[in-house]
Amino acid sequence: MQVKRLLGSVLLAGVLSGCGGAVVDEGAEPSALESREDALPACRGQAYELIFYNEPEMINEVGWWNCYCGQSSAWIYGRSTAFSAYSYRTFCP
Repeated sequence: MQVKRLLGSVLLAGVLSGCGGAVVDEGAEPSALESREDALPACRGQAYELIFYNEPEMINEVGWWNCYCGQSSAWIYGRSTAFSAYSYRTFCP
């Protein structure tokens, strides 16, 4: 009976001392991904919708950029890929 109590106490002490997760170093520099801010694409006097696809056949849309006349940068939805096509593109007056 005492062995069970002793074993239970040791296990409980081990569990309690291990709780709480990793210690965060407040003075550490953020990683490259945590501090990364990509510039939004500029509209440059154009209105357009650029659609991004998951594959070269351009079947599955995964994101798009929209620019409107009077806006300085595009609105971005989803993600960009190497496979893209404009659904429309015009210059603003």
